[in-house]
Amino acid sequence: MKNILYYLLLASYPIIAGTIKGIVIDELDNSPLIGANVLLNNVENGSSTNSDGVFVFSNMDIGEHNLQISIIGYETYSKSIVMKKGEDLNLIILLKRNPIIWETINVVGMFPSKHSPEITQIIDNKTLLQKNISSISGLLKSMHGFDLQMAHVHGRNVNISIRGSSDYKPGGYNNRVLLLIDGFPVSMPNSGAPDWNAIPLENIDRIEIVRGPSSSLYGHNSMGGVINMVTKSNVPNRSLTYDAGVGSFNNNILNFNYSRDIKNITVFTSTGYNYSNGHRFNADHKNIRGSLKIKSNSNNQKKWSLSTIITKSNNGQPGFIYPDNPGLISYRKSERVSSYIQLFYSFPIFDNGYLSSSFGLNQFHTIYNDRNDVPIEKIQGQTTYNDQMLLLRSEYQHFFNNKSILTIGAEFGNGQSKADVINSIYSQPLQRTLAAFGQLKKNINALWKMDLGIRYDYRWVRGGKKYPKKIFQALSPKFNIYFQSSPGKQYHLSVNRGFRAPSISELFLEHESSYGLQFRGNSGLQPEYLTAAEIGFKNHVNQNYTWFTNIFYNYYSDMIDFVYSIPVESLNRTNVEGYGFELGGNFDLPFNVARLELSYSYLDMTDLKNQDIPILYRSNHKVKGSINRKFFKNTNFSMLFNYKSLQKYEDFLSDDHPVVDNIFRFPIKKIPENILFDLQLSKNYANYKITGIIKNIFNKEYVLIQHYPMPGRTWQINFSKQLN
Repeated sequence: MKNILYYLLLASYPIIAGTIKGIVIDELDNSPLIGANVLLNNVENGSSTNSDGVFVFSNMDIGEHNLQISIIGYETYSKSIVMKKGEDLNLIILLKRNPIIWETINVVGMFPSKHSPEITQIIDNKTLLQKNISSISGLLKSMHGFDLQMAHVHGRNVNISIRGSSDYKPGGYNNRVLLLIDGFPVSMPNSGAPDWNAIPLENIDRIEIVRGPSSSLYGHNSMGGVINMVTKSNVPNRSLTYDAGVGSFNNNILNFNYSRDIKNITVFTSTGYNYSNGHRFNADHKNIRGSLKIKSNSNNQKKWSLSTIITKSNNGQPGFIYPDNPGLISYRKSERVSSYIQLFYSFPIFDNGYLSSSFGLNQFHTIYNDRNDVPIEKIQGQTTYNDQMLLLRSEYQHFFNNKSILTIGAEFGNGQSKADVINSIYSQPLQRTLAAFGQLKKNINALWKMDLGIRYDYRWVRGGKKYPKKIFQALSPKFNIYFQSSPGKQYHLSVNRGFRAPSISELFLEHESSYGLQFRGNSGLQPEYLTAAEIGFKNHVNQNYTWFTNIFYNYYSDMIDFVYSIPVESLNRTNVEGYGFELGGNFDLPFNVARLELSYSYLDMTDLKNQDIPILYRSNHKVKGSINRKFFKNTNFSMLFNYKSLQKYEDFLSDDHPVVDNIFRFPIKKIPENILFDLQLSKNYANYKITGIIKNIFNKEYVLIQHYPMPGRTWQINFSKQLN
């Protein structure tokens, strides 16, 4: 009976010519195994099983193929299969338990094979397609523990906070979440922030999320967590797809993706276009993006890849809507060209060892055009930023009888920023980092596993010839231990240390805003440190029911905070603590009416030294969820909801601002609580899909930051098709 049900499940997935489909299950209890690594013909990043335990390979060549499947706690499965002309394969694969085998998530990029699956949330390509993700903000706002703070959907001023790691203050740079593309950091040296418009969502295969400090692996700027966007790698031999969409505010989307195997290499290229008038004055945007990825697909153990992304974006910068001062409306426009290139090479060395090296270069050219009146041709002021970030990394990994993995390596980074708002006496600030790191992942016995890691960073910043260079040093250890009481039940305990050095803008900024505040860098800033502890439990009961809970405590030392003083600058807050918990899961409602995903997050943060000064932009309570229902054949309905309790903010636009100890005392006000609902309906046919989306269905008025209204009810229709 079980096999019949599994065959029926496989049959529900659409057939494409030359398809290998399979479901991976535990041989003892027949439960589907989620997140198993599936390799075909020894190609890295082949695929992984989805929430049903299913994997799919399409457009397969006729002939013999080698299939390999692995997952933590199970013996590796390997088998040769033969594809015949006009034949599709449906496989049921039983894996034997073997808790002493330790596998890792393989990432082609700067940081391969180091995420621990026990504490890593993986959003696979199937989930991305189901959610019909068109922006990184649309995805992250549904993740537990995440908070999204931005002026408007496609603006420059976007901040991601995990477990209260960051707040939002115009002019401040509180970026403590590291964004990676294929393991490569994509942040700008000037601010430490990424260019969110440069993310190639049209060719993302999966997203890996690590909550909590990850400085032992990634160093600077990863205190709150890490988001790794893994681009598509294992693609059909020859494929052309396109996506098109229209929506509210004249929103137009068009993407093309093409892939082809040429001898022993795979070429994947994509182009993307996105335009909108914006939901209010000067909130328009236009993005054009192109990407290219070339990788080896030979059967030998030497692997290499070359990736590049170029993005041009034009954005309006809408101003504050402040009843007491309607003249704050902004006519600022921004233009940015972002370019990214990464080269990766890996080869075996010694017995059971691999040496890998990466080279990456990011460049950002940004122009802000300021105007004081409506005519767009008239420019009153212009600010230019030129940022460049280079990173070299090399590491050696050694595998000890599949029971432990030792990783050692070194890294060099060079970041430079030239900006009009940097005081000329600092003469193009430069920052360099030298780092060494090591990590041991070990199986203690059949039930216990652990991670040990440590990293040393030596970071110096040159402000100019008149000023001595500043030295920042940090030692970032980590300790993670895991216990599997039974299949599907896992406990973990983590203690980690993170750090963040001041950005170039926090050190050397010189700028006067259109609303009358003077911003000045603080060259006396000290690095901030975070000590974090977490305990958690995950229970995969069966394919229909999974739940988790995490309890965390964070202690910040010398947290860098943007303070409205005379002039405005960043200061160190001595002792800040935050604690909370997360609870969530997904399960099928009775009679298979629908599938429910639900999470609740609680957070409390306090400045222990200055308790009268609140920690801003941190909601105490967040509830996120979705209800998913399949109707008829290949038709899916989803309703998403997002609740956020009130947040405190500092109203720096108020005229009521006495100065105490050289610091403005602006009124502390509250952003009201809100709950938002989105609807989505999609229909799959043989080789195309149509999706309708309504966001904010009740047309609720809300803000994510003060005095920046977000869109009301909006709609969008997307169409995608695979041409061959």
